[in-house]
Amino acid sequence: MSSSFSPEAQPQVASKTSSTTATLPEVTYGYPGRHAARMPWRERIRNFTPAWFYVTMGFSIITVNFMVMQWHHENIVLKVLFLIFFFSTLLVISAFIGLNIARYTMFPDLWKKVWDHPDEAMYFSCLPISFIPFQNGMSEGIDLWWGFAGHNSAKFLYFTFGFWAATTILGYAIAFVCFKKMITVHRHDMKNMTGAWIAPFGALVVDGSAGTIMTPFLQEHNPSLAWFAALWATMTVMIGLSMAILIMAILLQRMFIDGLPPAKHIWSSWSVLSVTTQAGFTILALGGAYNTLLPVDYGTSKLLTHPAIGEIVYAIGVTFGMVLWFVSIFALIFSIWAVWTVSRKEGLIFGPNCWAWLFPFGVFAIHTYGNALYFDSQFFRVLSIILNITTILGGTGMIIITVPQFFRGTMFTYSYVVDDEAAGVLYNYKQVDTEVGVEVSRSPSVEEK
Repeated sequence: MSSSFSPEAQPQVASKTSSTTATLPEVTYGYPGRHAARMPWRERIRNFTPAWFYVTMGFSIITVNFMVMQWHHENIVLKVLFLIFFFSTLLVISAFIGLNIARYTMFPDLWKKVWDHPDEAMYFSCLPISFIPFQNGMSEGIDLWWGFAGHNSAKFLYFTFGFWAATTILGYAIAFVCFKKMITVHRHDMKNMTGAWIAPFGALVVDGSAGTIMTPFLQEHNPSLAWFAALWATMTVMIGLSMAILIMAILLQRMFIDGLPPAKHIWSSWSVLSVTTQAGFTILALGGAYNTLLPVDYGTSKLLTHPAIGEIVYAIGVTFGMVLWFVSIFALIFSIWAVWTVSRKEGLIFGPNCWAWLFPFGVFAIHTYGNALYFDSQFFRVLSIILNITTILGGTGMIIITVPQFFRGTMFTYSYVVDDEAAGVLYNYKQVDTEVGVEVSRSPSVEEK
């Protein structure tokens, strides 16, 4: 058994491939027989990358889009369609979690390989992102809209609060593990950098939103818990947003130097819109949430007891949310242009990553709806209706395209670890010598794999 040492950050290719640039675009895009025959279920499970949670993210956000229609909000058709998508989301999330469990049970060696992969590991963060709109569907839709648990039921509200708290803890855990792996294991270079790096921290931005929306309702039942939710949500959003902004700067530098990412990674460019619009909506809602909590009527803090503090924080939140809405317009245009440009050049490969547009676009529609509420603007009302309908119709179209291909087994084409192994790609990993504290580069040989 042999090993080679190299300081290079780029993936190495085994001797059976002649050059990285010549072969990878052809051999890493999926199962070799996908055009000729169905992939066996065992192979589908082996190729079931965490990027499939892009699909559950899309399902989840559509449930919320039904709830934020400006006109005919109480229409029974909307409410029934909401229920259909809500329970469909529950079914799909459960099935995909089961398939992931099956993947790492049947192929236990993949668990470490996925976490050590510089791209595929990032997509685990799509799971907590999927939970947040689903949780909003429980609190805003099942409870308040349908009144199944009793309108604004305290017990159901506490249940959804617990669900949200558990989701944020999961989001923090995944973000920390990915952050640690990126520093201590993954060896990167600028050319191979993608928007997927944003995902673990974008998930924290999304996680904070649900607590923000719950805060005014918690205030009616438990002011202390409402304060905890608001502060926890603020901390989560600020940590996620600050880290995401730093990584977006690196992504911009990468594109200035090396151009747009390849077709297999280009859909991750939508992560930029996901962060900007979700942060904008959350900060917008945080302003309203703190306005219900402030000023406090206890203590000696001149800041918190000032009669105008609630309105000041409210104005700051609404203004900053509006600023991020403008930034989101640029992010939306960039995402569409990037996917269009690369797909025209390299071709469109349909897989779970193609769902990456649906969640951020749906959040942008909800963000626009929030602007309509806070500014009492007819322009934003009309625009939000157009964006919400576009999201619902676009998501329905994605379902119609995806379901047949999923059951035919012809779209399991985004398993980075499996594809890289098939192509003979070897990644250099960082290895820290704990005795002397020296970092070395380790590139496993073909035999060691």
